[in-house]
Amino acid sequence: MDKAFDAVLQSEVEAAVIAKTSYCFLGERFRYQCLCCSEEVYLAAADSSERSPHFRHRKGNNDTECERYLGQLDTVEHFALLRKHKQEHIEFYFNRDRMTFEICVFFTEEELQAYEKENDRLMVSSKYCADPFLSIPLSKEVFVPGRKSYFTITEFSTQYIVSFDSGFNSCTYQDVMRDTKKINIFRVRMQDEHCKHQTSSHLYTNTEYIGISECEETMQELASLEYIISEEVFSFVTENRDFYGLKFSVKQVEFSVRYFFRKHDYQLETSESFSILWPPVYVRNSRSICTGDTIHVHSSFELIPHGNINVDAAFTRKNDRDVLQLHVDDEVIIYEKNIDICVQKERKLGMETVLEEPVTIYSDRYTISEQYDYFLFDKNGCTRLIPDSNVYLSESDRIVGYKNGHIKVYVYACPKEKMDIGQLINDMVKYHPQSEKFEPDDFMDITTDETVLTYLENCYRSGRINTVVKRYIKEGLI
Repeated sequence: MDKAFDAVLQSEVEAAVIAKTSYCFLGERFRYQCLCCSEEVYLAAADSSERSPHFRHRKGNNDTECERYLGQLDTVEHFALLRKHKQEHIEFYFNRDRMTFEICVFFTEEELQAYEKENDRLMVSSKYCADPFLSIPLSKEVFVPGRKSYFTITEFSTQYIVSFDSGFNSCTYQDVMRDTKKINIFRVRMQDEHCKHQTSSHLYTNTEYIGISECEETMQELASLEYIISEEVFSFVTENRDFYGLKFSVKQVEFSVRYFFRKHDYQLETSESFSILWPPVYVRNSRSICTGDTIHVHSSFELIPHGNINVDAAFTRKNDRDVLQLHVDDEVIIYEKNIDICVQKERKLGMETVLEEPVTIYSDRYTISEQYDYFLFDKNGCTRLIPDSNVYLSESDRIVGYKNGHIKVYVYACPKEKMDIGQLINDMVKYHPQSEKFEPDDFMDITTDETVLTYLENCYRSGRINTVVKRYIKEGLI
């Protein structure tokens, strides 16, 4: 088939155009999908002199069937639009702070509304016909539209089966993890702790990665290579397995380095560069946000519309030999080798945006549920709370519940009724009648309320003060 859906550029792409980019030989997994059946496809015959470039399915024998179906009038355009609005975004990550593997999910507001209406659930399992180890309702209470949500993977597998409709239909993501002696590569992101799984077999110089393997000797061999810049090898336990990791970058493509990665089915290439020169941009949710309609950039590679950039040729114009001017209508995605940049135009929040206020609960004894991630803030600092545990709160304590980084609930101790100071003084005088000589100098620096001041004036006149009342005043208890 001549066309496919590009999950990165979020648009329909042509095989002949993709063949002109560097990605025609990279074989990156999960990027291209059939416009008819949504299964994964790959670019074939990119460098052939006998056949034109085209997309083929990675598995099954449905190329002919899908090709016939897509040959109908307007079917390609219909399915491209359908996939653009219904594309589920699934990625796999390594959390370098928590030392865990994660699955990342991204939904638009329209997708979440459709799933919520059907009461669908996100389900992830490690084997076919196995109970899912992750089952989460698809609703706005759990997911934030337009933002990535990360969930810890608790079961090890080389492939994962993901369903968005409570298990009726599923999609298999293969080669997520590799066998014991092979190395798994995750690309480091500077903006947060989530390192993205390297789905391509190509690695690039001067780019930070984290290599992970169950074989310590493999990681030590990588760290010992001459042109590898690395930190210390670290170890961690997750998914009931022992792993070893190394943060590294490749300084130069040299034979020993190339040979090591070739053993692990990776290839090394020199990295490309892409810089936004003007105007200044800021980063939000892994996207570069610009305030104007145009940006000026420098690129070491040619920009190919709907090949490595998702805009038409009319939106790019050369100012001179090295600088390009890009028109940012809504979102510009540039994806070439090690370059993965998304530029968005700043949007002003409309009046219809409503922020959900956290719930406030008052309770002296609170049972921790599994609904949120709960933390206790008290005089000792911050403590993460375990589900099903009981917490007794004092007046200065508070519990905060989080969901995907958002505060959902505050828990405070029940407000105590204000003490009647006059009645308390009378009770102490009645039940503890001990008294002593009143010394006015003892109370020169005391700041208190009118009731206590009135009592001290009476003591000044009488020359005596109740011993217990004096101690309470001096200690600031009343």
